[in-house]
Amino acid sequence: MKRYTLVLSLLLPLAGCAQSDVDREAEGTALMQLSKDWSALVGAGEYEATLNNWAEDAVMLPPGLAALEGRSAIKAYVEAAAQIPGFSISWEPLSVHVSESGDLAYMIERNVITVADSLGNPVTTHGKGVTVWRKDTSGAWRNVVDMWNEAPPPGS
Repeated sequence: MKRYTLVLSLLLPLAGCAQSDVDREAEGTALMQLSKDWSALVGAGEYEATLNNWAEDAVMLPPGLAALEGRSAIKAYVEAAAQIPGFSISWEPLSVHVSESGDLAYMIERNVITVADSLGNPVTTHGKGVTVWRKDTSGAWRNVVDMWNEAPPPGS
């Protein structure tokens, strides 16, 4: 009996080191496609349809503003941005990193935001960002942190 207990005490810690059967590459590919589809929806003006991509407890960290906490605060920000003359935004994921457990991930992304100046001329800003994603209980990816700032245009 002592030998059995000794063997178990040596093997149990190794059980936690078992390989995950999560296909991290497939999860990353799916997540990058989700981001691309999300950007396309926003580009088409489908703002309301995009709000479900944020988790209820999501935090958005827009440049120069206080943190927006929760989906309702983010919704108000998105609705206000949509009313800015000449407003448009698009983004694309550049890389994705999925956790070993497959329930958390982050992406490095770049974006392009355009608004009209006081004369109605378009002013375009390029940005770089980090988004953090978490799988919810249904298995759907939800954005939990969305942060970006200005960057030089690609190729600069």
